[in-house]
Amino acid sequence: MDIEQLKASLKPWLAIDTWHSNHALDEQRFHKALKSAFEKLGTPISFESFRKAIILGLSEYRENDSKAFENDVESYAQLAEDISYYVTNTAQ
Repeated sequence: MDIEQLKASLKPWLAIDTWHSNHALDEQRFHKALKSAFEKLGTPISFESFRKAIILGLSEYRENDSKAFENDVESYAQLAEDISYYVTNTAQ
């Protein structure tokens, strides 16, 4: 897995300081970032790959967020993996 490419795909979501807020716009950015990642990298993408990419991205944009929002990082990585398997399993 190209973690740098995955990190770049997630940037439009992670670069916003409210990335973890569950606000409708943040949710939309998250889904659009996933779509971009899937288009570039295919599916499925593992939890661990998403987790690494999120942590790397946050370390560039807001260094303390990966520690301060560790549970959110884990939750979003799991949700992203789940969505990637949904896309894989429902593709024709």
